[in-house]
Amino acid sequence: MRAVSVLLVVVFTSAPVIAQQRPPIGQSLDSQAAAAAAEQQTPAPHRGALFWSGLGLGLAGATSSVLGLTAFRVEDSSTGNAPKGTYQACVAQKADPIYATNQCDALKGKNLKLLWGGVAVSAVGATLLVSGINAQAEIGAGAVRLVKRIRF
Repeated sequence: MRAVSVLLVVVFTSAPVIAQQRPPIGQSLDSQAAAAAAEQQTPAPHRGALFWSGLGLGLAGATSSVLGLTAFRVEDSSTGNAPKGTYQACVAQKADPIYATNQCDALKGKNLKLLWGGVAVSAVGATLLVSGINAQAEIGAGAVRLVKRIRF
């Protein structure tokens, strides 16, 4: 009799505890609802700020790429199809009076670090610019298309 009484006490006291627990699906729905409410409360970045930041970064990257190709050329490499030491050989020839008027600046190589750094910064700027105008860039066969969807 004592065992049956203990068993009944355990069953009746554990039933309310089990009833209070939500099933896993209900817990998942509650957590998703809480996450959605928190997402709506946090302000999204202003689209205009992304546009202007992207425009500034794009212009800065393009400028640094152009400077790497023109004004800030390097002396440790040569340009075009010229062999690697062509610029250094031209400068060395200036010691000879016959070649003293050589113009060697055209043989300087492009500054690859500045060039590709500018390209990377421009790509980040273009990404911000496109997201700032609420559009999408679609890459297809031989074309990049900018798509802006307008909802009514």
